[in-house]
Amino acid sequence: MTALLFLGLAFMEAKAETPQAAPESVSEAAPGAAREHDRVTIFGTVWGMTLAQDGSGFYNELAADLLDGMESTAHYQLMPYRRAKARFLDSESSCIYPSAIGVLTAGEHVQDASTLVETNPLFRARTHIFARRGEHAPSNLADLKGRTIAVPSGSVMQMVLADTGADVISVFDETDKARMLLTARVDYITAMLPDAVLVFDALSEPLPAFDNELVFLESNIGFVCHRSPATEAFVEALNSRAKTLAANRDYQVRLEDAGIWHVPARPGHGAIDEHNLNDIAPAAGGSVARAHPRPTGLGSGKAGNTNY
Repeated sequence: MTALLFLGLAFMEAKAETPQAAPESVSEAAPGAAREHDRVTIFGTVWGMTLAQDGSGFYNELAADLLDGMESTAHYQLMPYRRAKARFLDSESSCIYPSAIGVLTAGEHVQDASTLVETNPLFRARTHIFARRGEHAPSNLADLKGRTIAVPSGSVMQMVLADTGADVISVFDETDKARMLLTARVDYITAMLPDAVLVFDALSEPLPAFDNELVFLESNIGFVCHRSPATEAFVEALNSRAKTLAANRDYQVRLEDAGIWHVPARPGHGAIDEHNLNDIAPAAGGSVARAHPRPTGLGSGKAGNTNY
């Protein structure tokens, strides 16, 4: 069975319309405080419960862990994805999160990768198609003909599935998308791991069935910045902070609860720690086993298209 592998993270827009900056701990009026233009701005892309406008959600919490103590040099601002992307592309000293250089170049948002710098990957994520209860997960694109499938608004999956004969529905919120599957309003949904684990867990539902071999999007997750002395220093500081956090048990639990397993660096294999996705559903449609997550080294696979 051939998996479609696309290097890139699905770009999504949120239903929120008003940008809301995360609270800052450094007062602009305080003596010695960094001025706004002296700080690196990180645009966080709002999508739903895993990256919410109010600052909650797994990705926001992960960013808060990483940016703790860096308020004088970094400003984290939340807004819908399309607006965040536009602001990022227009600002020469800003960053976007979560993303990867491969995402931006594959989507032709940036032509020259040398103008960007990114952090070491925090973990690796991938997109699958999930089936409603009682349905078998599709194993190839031919299985989608005549079926209804919900995808994130603005996602590359709209283009990928355009010629499959499926009725593709665009959805603005990941929880709404999950509920559409649970109530059988659609046959399938596309969703990313680990995001799907968190959403269905919040709904007290087991992870729906999916074919582990049918992979559409696969990407590192991290911060991407326009290259400048300020952003290079910021990325270096974030990499150091991430390495320190990797040894923190609370941080490890946060990743494990999202279905991400921390794998310590092996002797002789360098000092950079690795994070890989669990084999989240060993039996398709089974519940998530959190007690003894088993690292699988996901991220390997056959090279495929890089269309975005």
